Amino acid sequence: MERLIAKKRMTAAAFLLFLFIFAGFNLYTQRIYLRDNIAAAIEEGSTLSGLITEIEDTVDENILGRYYFIDAYGFFQKLLDKKEENNFEVVKDKQGKLHYTYFTETANDTSAFSKRVVNLRNAVSESGSQVIYVMPLDKYIDGYTEYSIGIPYSMVNETADQFLEELSDNGVNSIDLRDYIGDSGLDMSEVFYTTDHHWKIETAYWAANTFFSVLQSDYGEVIENEELYADKDNYNIITYKNCFLGSQGRKTGRYYTSPDDFTLIYPKFTTNYELDSSILDGMSLTGRFEEALLAIPVLRETATPYDTDLYMAYMYGNQAYAHIENRKNPDGLNICFIKDSFAVPFAVFSSLRCNNVYLIDPRYYEDNMEDFINKNDIDYVIIMFSPENLADDFFTFGK
Repeated sequence: MERLIAKKRMTAAAFLLFLFIFAGFNLYTQRIYLRDNIAAAIEEGSTLSGLITEIEDTVDENILGRYYFIDAYGFFQKLLDKKEENNFEVVKDKQGKLHYTYFTETANDTSAFSKRVVNLRNAVSESGSQVIYVMPLDKYIDGYTEYSIGIPYSMVNETADQFLEELSDNGVNSIDLRDYIGDSGLDMSEVFYTTDHHWKIETAYWAANTFFSVLQSDYGEVIENEELYADKDNYNIITYKNCFLGSQGRKTGRYYTSPDDFTLIYPKFTTNYELDSSILDGMSLTGRFEEALLAIPVLRETATPYDTDLYMAYMYGNQAYAHIENRKNPDGLNICFIKDSFAVPFAVFSSLRCNNVYLIDPRYYEDNMEDFINKNDIDYVIIMFSPENLADDFFTFGK
């Protein structure tokens, strides 16, 4: 009995020693992160509880071997056939795709958001700009996506339906891309990434083609060379296999579900662009489509799926402001996108039909959007937030 107790004590002591060594090594390796974050929190006047939270977050995000722990946890969740992780932060549908969701019984209230869109429409009406809300697809596709029993559904599609109805009641035009997906010919299993909340680049390309088809049929636009832009045979298509771990996959690990392929699409035909962006520090990118609008350094990091968001391969992802000038199409449309990340590749493909494309992300843009629109010659103001982003962070205009 004494020998058994001694063994247990030795095991406990060894375990505690390991914990102390592991903790000490982590504190040593993270000392720079901790110092900088603590200094920033103090400078911002953070409370003691806020300072403690900042320290915890810093340690959690930079813990030694963090991604191996995530991978191991996800692997065991898969062995147990679990359909959710971390208290339903991420769930898996019956088709194997990951989702963000939450418990609710009703659609969210969107009346304040629809009112802000109406206010924006009224504020820019004298400039001649038409305001259209373009609703992207949601990853939960009605008639296709299925959850297992007990998995909550966040009712984002119902929220989007309600929001568009409110816009219609107030005379604001909208294009609901969800209405067109059924006849698209797309494979529903390939519309969204498995490990990310975004639609695939191929889907964004389809969405841009659909959008301009509607502009021609319902708004009387005549798009020169539309047959060229809408034909996929006129594009280079490169697929990188099993290289993309999206935002949801980075939370569950590589073994809970399989990494995604990532497909890059860019024109074979001659193009000439200039890109000005708030993340370029006053510099401009010029040249062909792939030289100005594709982030080649991002594509070179495919060996590090946890640290590389390949969705940023188009225009380096989200930024407060960007201006795309298509020098090959001086008579094209001028469009301003007030948008979330879904719209980035969509806007890039749209730019082929345009002379100027402006992108504004309300989360980061600090100037007045109405003033910007009124000061520029803009044909269409496209407001484009995905159904799950019908939230206050995005509707910072029209107040």
